[in-house]
Amino acid sequence: MDALAGLERDAWQVLTDEPAAARSFYENVLHDRVVVLLIDRTPIQERETALAALCGARWTAHSLADLSAARLSSRVGAVNYRVAAIKDGIPYSARVSSVYVHRDDGWKLTFHQHVSW
Repeated sequence: MDALAGLERDAWQVLTDEPAAARSFYENVLHDRVVVLLIDRTPIQERETALAALCGARWTAHSLADLSAARLSSRVGAVNYRVAAIKDGIPYSARVSSVYVHRDDGWKLTFHQHVSW
């Protein structure tokens, strides 16, 4: 499950780098069928809308804590953790959960949720 924890760390790193890097990362890792639940947004179930939402904010710093990953089946894994970050210049904190499905081309993010913390 180190691979899934690594994907979450990598995601936050590219989100703090630049929008083009984040977009490229998420285009590769985001599943075709997705559910994204972000704070103060309606649920997202379209891939293109999810890409725009995930890559649209300007994150300038982040710190992950209590990161854990678990295999739910031979092809499904989940990651959860706390994040403290700066989003568009405003402090942000959330509890984050992600679910990945393993396909022939690697792990794909199919569910992602931020809950106020």
